[in-house]
Amino acid sequence: MRTKDFDENEILKKAISIFWEKGYHATSLYDLIEGLGIGRSSIYHAFGDKHKLFVKALERYQEEATARIEAALNDASSVKEGIKALLRIGVVDRLDSACPKGCFKVNTEVELATHDELIRKVLREDERLIEEALIKAIKKGQADRQINASKDPKVLAHFLCNTITGLRVYSKVRSDRSFFEGVIETALSVLD
Repeated sequence: MRTKDFDENEILKKAISIFWEKGYHATSLYDLIEGLGIGRSSIYHAFGDKHKLFVKALERYQEEATARIEAALNDASSVKEGIKALLRIGVVDRLDSACPKGCFKVNTEVELATHDELIRKVLREDERLIEEALIKAIKKGQADRQINASKDPKVLAHFLCNTITGLRVYSKVRSDRSFFEGVIETALSVLD
């Protein structure tokens, strides 16, 4: 059996970048061959096909994003500061980027989730993990009296997830930092 002549982690990083920049449908096999630096047969041997490569890249992206989200929530000085950091991830801190490509996950939701059952399943599992992390943080904040205890943690988590998605969609077309900071401050006020 032939061994791989490449580092799968590096290939997935490159694949994320290519798919993120162009989208799934607009990415050709040629784009992948050129961007990944491996041949067609290596792509097919290692990943099966373009769709399977995309799913694997999306899963890797989500693993890394979920780890960043958990770190933002767990490493902050308070629950509210953790939620604020989470709202800022991928939006406010990237406004100066020369390439406003939005969030890879949100782009995938818009492009593929309505007609690709596997993609929808992968995205839904990621949403579940994020919601669980938020619910846990919100309950901790309620116990510490940082967050209004009369509010349903699950509803607050759903609201925050929806706000995060909205911020990331807007980040593709807006670069006004004060717009995003205003939305974030308003979202945080819901916790009071």
